[in-house]
Amino acid sequence: MSHNTAAPLEYSELNQTASCQISASADVLSKIYKKEVTLTCFSKKSSWAISHAAQLFAKQNLGTVIQYQGEINKDLFEEILFKLEGSTHSSLLAQHIELMLEMFEVLFEPKEIGLRLIACDTSLSPHFHQPQNLVRMASTLGGLGERWIAPDEVKFLPLAPNQLKPEIKAPLPHHISQLQDGDIALMKGAHWVDHEKSAITCASPTFCNNEFKLCIYIDFIE
Repeated sequence: MSHNTAAPLEYSELNQTASCQISASADVLSKIYKKEVTLTCFSKKSSWAISHAAQLFAKQNLGTVIQYQGEINKDLFEEILFKLEGSTHSSLLAQHIELMLEMFEVLFEPKEIGLRLIACDTSLSPHFHQPQNLVRMASTLGGLGERWIAPDEVKFLPLAPNQLKPEIKAPLPHHISQLQDGDIALMKGAHWVDHEKSAITCASPTFCNNEFKLCIYIDFIE
């Protein structure tokens, strides 16, 4: 899968920033608890098999595949297997989602989570924004994933009449970073303590014509 025309920054450059921590070791995800960190990424490049399987599944099942709110339990894992049953390499897709859930549970011990598995051919949230949540785990299979910009590159437009909150100015292409196919990332939202104004600024993956991806999101609820 080729990169977009405006290629994202290389991970080696991003490692130089305090706010974004990226590593091929899953241990990096725990650094989300550091005050200065807004994003951590487990760099986990998809194999050709899982990337192709995700593209094929997404093409055949466009829309929301799973929208779940509740505990992380056996029933949830069974629902994931059921929804993916019959698809090419369904076990590989299920294993990736289950790994995300297991890591999320170890890191945050949630009583309740929100899980969304969405087969996409268009961007869900194309405009850059600061999520109004505590923390989200995100991963994309089948192509490039979530986009984000470093905190010092976030610029705001002037307030319009009767507008209470300024909109984020569209960033320059070379300021945009992007998750790779298979990466698993944690992103702090505005509800994280002391991050009301310094949450991650992100946007959904972009899409070319006839491009299909499987987007996975886990949100902390309680």
